[in-house]
This record gives sequence, C-alpha cells and structure tokens, in this order.
Amino acid sequence: MSLRLRIALLMAVLTAGATVAVGVVSYRSTSGRLMEAVDDSLVEVTAVVTARRFDERLFESGPFDGFVLQAVLADGSVVRTNFPGGLEPAHGELDLVGRQGVTSFRSVKIDRQRYRIRSIGFDDGIIQIGRPLRETDAVLASLRMRTLLLVVAVTIVAGGVGALTAGRMTRRLRRLTDAATEIETTGRLDVELQSESGRRDEVGLLSNAFARMVATLSRSQADQRRLVQDAGHELRTPVTAIRTSVETLGRYPDMSPESRLDIIETMRAETAELTALVNEVVQVASGELDDVDPELVSLHEVVESAARRVTRRSGREISIESDSSRVVVRRDAVERSVSNLLDNAVKFDASNEPIQVEVVDGRVSVCDRGPGVADDDKPLIFDRFHRAASARTLPGSGLGLSMVAQMARTAGGDVFVTDREGGGSVIGFWIPAEVGWAPPTT
Repeated sequence: MSLRLRIALLMAVLTAGATVAVGVVSYRSTSGRLMEAVDDSLVEVTAVVTARRFDERLFESGPFDGFVLQAVLADGSVVRTNFPGGLEPAHGELDLVGRQGVTSFRSVKIDRQRYRIRSIGFDDGIIQIGRPLRETDAVLASLRMRTLLLVVAVTIVAGGVGALTAGRMTRRLRRLTDAATEIETTGRLDVELQSESGRRDEVGLLSNAFARMVATLSRSQADQRRLVQDAGHELRTPVTAIRTSVETLGRYPDMSPESRLDIIETMRAETAELTALVNEVVQVASGELDDVDPELVSLHEVVESAARRVTRRSGREISIESDSSRVVVRRDAVERSVSNLLDNAVKFDASNEPIQVEVVDGRVSVCDRGPGVADDDKPLIFDRFHRAASARTLPGSGLGLSMVAQMARTAGGDVFVTDREGGGSVIGFWIPAEVGWAPPTT
C-alpha cells in the first residue's frame, strides 16, 4: 500500500471516528432532552390525575387528549384501559397501591409502538398514563440518519483532503525517488533537483539534504576525474624522459661511459620522481594527503631542483635570479608547478636564449621568448583544458597551468601572465612569503 493511500485512509478513519463520537454524544444528549420533555408532559398530566378520586371519570377529561390511560386495581386486574393491545403492570408497579401520589416511569413497546409510561399510586390501585413516543422516535431516527450521512460525507471529504495533501507531499518524495533512480541507472550526478530552500518541513529538509549530498558526490566525482587527469599529466613527463633515455641507450651502445652514466643518472632521477608521484596519487586517492602539513621551504632551492630536471629532459639552459624568499607550502606541489611552468616555456620558446626565472618576495616569474599570449587568452590560460589557438598544434593537455593555479590559490596566492618586453611572455605565481618565521618547538 502506498504512503499516499495510507495517509488518506488514516485521515478518513480518524475523521470518521471523531464524527461518530460527536454524533453519539449528540444523539444521547438529544434523546435525553426529548425524553425529559415527554416526562415533563406526563408530570403535568399526573397533577390532574392526583387531584381527582380514583373512581372519577378520568378517561373523559380533556387534559388527557393525546395520552392513554389505564386503571389497575390492587389485585392487578385492569378496570379500564385505552392502551392499544392492553398493558400488563410491570413488576413493582403494584407496590405503588396505597401510596397516594407516588409515581414511577418506564418505557415499553406495544404493537411495535414505543410508549413512555408513568404509574401513579392510589389507595385503591394505580393509574398508568402513557404517551406515544412516535414523534420522539421520528426525531431520533432523523438525527441518526443525518449523523450517518454526515459521517459518510465527512469521511469522504477527509479521505479526499488526505489524498490531496498526501499527494502533494509524496509528489516531492517521488521526485527524490526518481532522481535517486536516475543516478543509480545512469551514474550521472547532474540530475535536476527542484529547490526546497523555502520549505522548513521534514520533506523540504530531506530534499535540501539530498541536494547537498548529490552536490557533494558531484564534487567528489569531479575531484576523482581531476586526480586522474592531473596524475596522467604529471606521470607523462617522467615516463617520457625514462623512455627517451632507454631508447638512447639502446640506439647508441658504443657511447662513452660518461654519457652512459649521465643518462643513467637522469633515469634514476626521473624514476625517483615517478615513484614520488605514484605515492602522492595513492595518498590523494586515500585521503592521506590531507593530513600532510605544509613546511617552510626556500623558493630558490625548489626552483633550482625543478630547473635541473627540466634541463636534463630538454637540454635547455635555465637562468635563475632569486632572493631568499621562503614560503610555507607542500614542497612537492610547488616543485611540480615550477616544472610545469618551465616545460611550458621550453615548449613555446624556439629561440636559443636561456629560459629566465626570477624569484622575488614569494613571486616566481618564468620568462620566455615564445609567441606570447593573446589578450583574449590571458584570462583563460589557467582554466582546465584550455589551449590557445597558437598551442593547439603542439603536444599537451591544457592541464599544466591549471594545476599551477590550483596550487597557488590553495597556498593563499594566485597566478599571473604578462607580456615580456622584447617579445614573449612572463607566466608565474606568487605565494605569501614568510617573514621572521621560526620552526615550532617540539
């Protein structure tokens, strides 16, 4: 049974129960009041009867119109009666004989007609006065029918209102169910969810929580994709360098021992870099990297280390001008960012001039003599997968500069790109430099 039907039935049952309870109370109250009115009329007639003698002609007196009377002697014999079908005195009513003016009430059914009977004690017997309850029963029957119709009508209305209310409530739940089913079926998290920000009920809170959960899962999925893409981009460089070194060793078996040792040293350095990258990818995927604290590093040392690797891979000379800037970062992330900037400069700079790197007060600038960056591309070159028109024929994925931007902004800095005087471009990042920093005591 659906939740909507359950709610509708529950509202119908509760409303029907409440209406029946009110109807019963109303019926009993009305029945009691009507019976009191009948008893009051019998009391008025009793006053006339007790004012006369038992043997007077009571049956022909005007005040008894609409009533039936019966005279019963002490031995139980009926002297006279105009009750239809006759009426036998009930047990205890003959005890009223000799008790002048004492009365008792009872209701009795004669020939399928109900009567209200009042018995009056006399010295010689009892007089029983009856009044038909035809009108009273008709009123009560009408009240019962109206109450029944009211119960049915209110129950139907309550069921309809319950179904409408439940439908509106479950419609929002069905939307959540459809969204969850679509996510399960397609694996896509970009499902459209209707905003419930203005609702503070339980369904609204559930919808908002579900939307936040989907958004969190979407971000997590995007982070996973970014991790795979970034890892592929970063792993490609050392793997390519190792492959080139292996091919060189195989192609030139007679090279000098010094050259062979130099190639082996390059392979050893790239292998160490590859191992560090793999370890970091595993740490990022498992969440362990979030627990790694940044450290105070010298930007000059980081730039020199990155420059040596790029020089070994490309053979390009790199000139460094640096101050003693120190920053609190993860060293490996900054070193890879500098490597990305240098690889980018080497790829675009076709001149024979050295690539120049300047480090001033936490600002790292890589200067090349390449074609430069068009003004329209400058705001976009740090976006993921963006490639300028002049770079689309060159190898690359458009991820390197975006990773530089992510590193810099995570460390509280930013990236920049400007034109270089005399041609080329200056691309780099800045990180807040530490002044007067001292390592924490343990």
